[in-house]
Amino acid sequence: MSDIEVGATATSYPKSKVINQYAQFGGALGGIFLWLSVAVPDVLFNDYNFGAPEMFNITNVYFSTVFNVVWLLGFALIFYIIFGFILGLLPSLFTGWILAQVNAYCNYKGLLISLITGGFMGFAFLSLLELPLIMQVLTGGVSAIITGLIALPKHK
Repeated sequence: MSDIEVGATATSYPKSKVINQYAQFGGALGGIFLWLSVAVPDVLFNDYNFGAPEMFNITNVYFSTVFNVVWLLGFALIFYIIFGFILGLLPSLFTGWILAQVNAYCNYKGLLISLITGGFMGFAFLSLLELPLIMQVLTGGVSAIITGLIALPKHK
């Protein structure tokens, strides 16, 4: 007897889909994570020292009303998403490529590989910024896990 089953079809791994979705969503999700961990606490604790307002010289304005705080957080969210996408394009593309090469699936093992790969890529590419080491690793890792829940195939 042979090990070949009659009528069985082999499903191919969607490598291009995984790589494309990591490239599209990984950097933006990393930007959202940085927004949540850097900009939101700065605004809520009245520090206003998170980068985005400094570009437009609005740090001297006293933001006391709820409208101004919401406006500042909304502006910062857009800023972090756009620059997260631009700066995170290469690390998320490499993460998606590595996960596609090892045929990672959306299970515990695949998400663990995604966390480790994304954390390493986050460290490698964010080491130029003045962020603490844990923030560099967590930005890449959290972004890779959330993108993995979206992009990695669900079966197997």
